[in-house]
Amino acid sequence: MSPGQAEPRYDGRAQSRPEQTEAERAEEYRKWKEGDSPKEEKKGVFGTSDLPYRAQSLGSSTLLEQWKVKAGISVGLTTMLLIPYFSYWIWFVLLPPLRVIVPSSPSLQLDVFTTTHQEWYGGNFHDHTIWGGWFLDGGAFLPSLFGFLLFFTYFYFLANMFIPEYKMKQHVVISMLWVWFFISWAIGIPPSPFEWFFTECDPASQAFNQC
Repeated sequence: MSPGQAEPRYDGRAQSRPEQTEAERAEEYRKWKEGDSPKEEKKGVFGTSDLPYRAQSLGSSTLLEQWKVKAGISVGLTTMLLIPYFSYWIWFVLLPPLRVIVPSSPSLQLDVFTTTHQEWYGGNFHDHTIWGGWFLDGGAFLPSLFGFLLFFTYFYFLANMFIPEYKMKQHVVISMLWVWFFISWAIGIPPSPFEWFFTECDPASQAFNQC
């Protein structure tokens, strides 16, 4: 190399130093091709997710990611149903879509607060069902084993909408079911379309108290 001439630069990718062996050049090329940096992990609401971002980008489910956090939230919310009257906010804010999805599931609005259409809404909240029963005159709900599994699964699904990342499509669907529940409750028809097939008259007649 002549004086004043700049030394050739080797970036370790497209070029290799002359003193490198064939095995070293092959190993260096393999690292460059695959990427020698640690696997990138996806950040979520509660920190780093359990699965590598590369696997998530290929469409792997996030249902089991951070399952301990989701399970803890589900157990906590299900247990709060036992707190008299304080649990009312859960029935109004979180649980209305559940009655649309599962027609026979408990509902504070339909089981305790509704006095019309008792043939559909029950009206007598003193009776126990497969999901559990109300106590303290509708002040709180004691889930059975099946009821606990029902609420736990539903709350786990709600937690999965936000952990490890926000899922807008699922949130929109749940919000639409929430709005529909209160519309159906206001006009006096069963909130779940599955219930319509077991009525003696159509939902429109129920809304105008013609049944």
